[in-house]
Amino acid sequence: MTTSTGAVFVLPGTTAGQRGPVASWVSTAGWADAARRVLGQAWIATPSGVFEPDEARTIGSNPALGTANAPTWRRQIPLPAKTAIKDIRQWQRARAFSLSQHGPWESAELAFVWQRHELFHQAGLDLAEALNVPSVLFAPATIVWEAQNWGVRRRGWSGPLERAGEAKALTRADLVACGSELVREQVLRLGVTEKQTIVTPTGVDLTTFAHAHNDASTRRADLGLTGRFVVGWVGSFRSFHAVEQLVDAVVGISDATILLVGDGPERAAVEARARAAGVVTVSTGTVAHAELPAVLAAMDVAVVLAPSGRPFHYSPLKLAEYLAAGLAVVAPDLPQLAGRLTPGVDCLLVPPSQAAELAAALQRLRLDPELRGRLGTAARTTAGNGWSWDKQIERVVAHLHAGAGQPAEGRP
Repeated sequence: MTTSTGAVFVLPGTTAGQRGPVASWVSTAGWADAARRVLGQAWIATPSGVFEPDEARTIGSNPALGTANAPTWRRQIPLPAKTAIKDIRQWQRARAFSLSQHGPWESAELAFVWQRHELFHQAGLDLAEALNVPSVLFAPATIVWEAQNWGVRRRGWSGPLERAGEAKALTRADLVACGSELVREQVLRLGVTEKQTIVTPTGVDLTTFAHAHNDASTRRADLGLTGRFVVGWVGSFRSFHAVEQLVDAVVGISDATILLVGDGPERAAVEARARAAGVVTVSTGTVAHAELPAVLAAMDVAVVLAPSGRPFHYSPLKLAEYLAAGLAVVAPDLPQLAGRLTPGVDCLLVPPSQAAELAAALQRLRLDPELRGRLGTAARTTAGNGWSWDKQIERVVAHLHAGAGQPAEGRP
């Protein structure tokens, strides 16, 4: 039987109870698609089965995803108790999730087994060990630390949970791929050695977004945006996305409309804030990922926002997609973003959490369509030079080939 090179991508989480887009599924599909291009084959293994990258992407961006209102009794449970229950359930799911070495990857010559980091889960590491191939643990964040920065306190059990539920997997992996430098700092704090780490920010499939603006006028008309200055945002509407800042910034900008793409727990509050402020919004809900480039085409400007008083540790999928789509981007001036962008060339950077500064940048772009065009053209070039998923796969493979004794490559 012939062999081929490939990789297995282990995704412990599910979409159950989540509103879309579910970034973990969409981004894992991006990793796996890139592995196919670079290596030859790829599989995404989940508790629900093994999926092709396109299948996983479709599942993670299904417009039908949603969360029913929680029963009254559940809403009355104190947050610490809810958190403890979730942790116990995660432990139970991790115990139940395992993968056989005799899966569809059995005849392949694997370059590595990749697993997304979740509390307690080590199914990908176990599979790598059984197959005698390198293990890569992708950590977009360390779980306990991230939750603490979002206001979730685990008083009395955060330390033991980090040691038992996170450090064991992180220190066991041959390579920990961190979503940002700040995440890398937390991974090192939990006992991973410098040579075991690499920083792999979120990427993008360049081909998918290459022709995003082909039918821009048609899409704008479909959404009722003809003649408007359209400021866009894409995401899952969680508190750390700070979308309320965008509403505050757009107040008073003539002919401006905010195009909100996605769904999530904070959507209703953002829309209510906009109505109260007299800001016009158009909300699409979750959009199938295959349709996202066409929706991005309706935007004049796209934004990334940072919460006030909280670390900005993640690598936004939306930013990579904005750039690849050739949009004029306004983003917060933070190290993990500024290090990969050139202000005034491929984006405008503004002080984080400053609605007045964001408003000034948006007004500037409204009044200068030529600047919007220049930024968008340069953004597409920047995406092509370093933001692709393929680039991240190549960096992982190069690091593994260099050997565990070599210093880790620090930056993308």
